[in-house]
Amino acid sequence: MSTSNNNKVNPQYTLSSVIMHADRFTVEERTNSSESDSRLADFDITQQVLELLIYENMDRHFLTGEITVTDNDGLFSDIQFQGTERVTVGLSTTDKDSTPMVLNKNFIAYQIKKQVKDKGGKSSYFVISLVDEHGFLGQVTKISKSYNGSLERIVKSICQSELGRQVDISYTGAKTSDDEFSSQQDITCIIPNMTPNQALEWLCKRLTTENGTPYYLFATLNLPSITDGSSNSEIQEDINEGNIIKLANLDFMLQQKPFSNNSYIYNPTSTTRNTENPIQDAFVVREVEYGSSANTLKLLKLGAFSSDYANTNLNTGEITSVKYNLGDQLSNMSKQNIIENENGTSQNVYDGEFILLTKKIEEFDAVKYHSITSTGTYGNLKSYHDETDESKFRMKVSSASIKNLLNKNNITIVIDGSTLMLGQACVGDKLDLVITSDNMSNSDIDSPTGMKDSRHSGEYLIYAVKHHFFGTSHSATCKLVSLESA
Repeated sequence: MSTSNNNKVNPQYTLSSVIMHADRFTVEERTNSSESDSRLADFDITQQVLELLIYENMDRHFLTGEITVTDNDGLFSDIQFQGTERVTVGLSTTDKDSTPMVLNKNFIAYQIKKQVKDKGGKSSYFVISLVDEHGFLGQVTKISKSYNGSLERIVKSICQSELGRQVDISYTGAKTSDDEFSSQQDITCIIPNMTPNQALEWLCKRLTTENGTPYYLFATLNLPSITDGSSNSEIQEDINEGNIIKLANLDFMLQQKPFSNNSYIYNPTSTTRNTENPIQDAFVVREVEYGSSANTLKLLKLGAFSSDYANTNLNTGEITSVKYNLGDQLSNMSKQNIIENENGTSQNVYDGEFILLTKKIEEFDAVKYHSITSTGTYGNLKSYHDETDESKFRMKVSSASIKNLLNKNNITIVIDGSTLMLGQACVGDKLDLVITSDNMSNSDIDSPTGMKDSRHSGEYLIYAVKHHFFGTSHSATCKLVSLESA
């Protein structure tokens, strides 16, 4: 991810066009054409669009969205909307040389989520749900076949063969297309009559790093560079669809530096503005919302801190038991500089000194897992659930544990969307956040950062983004997660 310090460029993507493609005739066209004259009809609804929302999320390998449209001409009655219309959204800006650039993003409009008549009864407002074409396709086809190889290769193969999309693996730490960093060995795997979307989710649940941290498969906008106009991807499908599918692991994402050298600052009492550096002003946080946090009891009941895992091998009759301990995993991640690699930062999801009935928190096993496998089904090759190294059964628990803990202390912020565009930033990237303390003195009010809140300030991983395009404005609502604090 490139980091930008260009203080002269403050790109603002605006909604420049919305074209709906319908494979049906309008009422007027039917009167002048035969039913056999099938053709594609394009409807420019740009002027009718009130707002556009685009959602990125680390838990989804496709983008979703919504458009709100007003219709006082009966256009949607003429279109005979069926939920299979394609929509091309144009987002435009200029580069550093004031040369126009347009990002064309394709969706399928799959439902009218809401329709409301105005009080006069002369127009209607429509909220239309959008989804990436491969997200639509991945829910309506089925896979019943066998795959051989690593879980990473199988994921890439399904995306390519079933969804027609290639996968960017740079967020796993890969330098070449052959690099793989998952802990699991090659397997023979039968996809049991699942949709591609279900199969990909199922496979990614099994994928972990050597540290037992999870993998994610997600989609992001394919943003062109403001500095030179280059695409984030050279793959033609990514350019055509306006998105990129990425396979990423948490170890790599947590070790990244923030995408920008500028910190996002939340100091609502400050009255100063830096007119000489508009980019720095753009990094002012507009709103902050704290989600439900610090629920250690809930995580204990889920087995996120400590649990037992047992497996019975029906082929050999052997029963294997392993214990998962969060403290050990966080310690290993710290030793490898995945967390706590900056001065003063420490993990903030686990209190190893908490005592209950003379026992530490990791001594309580609220959850005991038990699985049944049968080795030798495919000869020397492993199946989906098998492990030749019995200690790796622990990773089935550790991956789910870290996923739960990652959301323990989440924060949602609203920022200027242009700052993400400038850095070509997306979910899976990191940012630096400074939030002022509740104990701020008057002398701190007009300082750039005020008095820093040590609990909530620091580097965060961007877990989800809602892009909001309204008129000529673009804001981004970001869900941020972290395992540590300053």
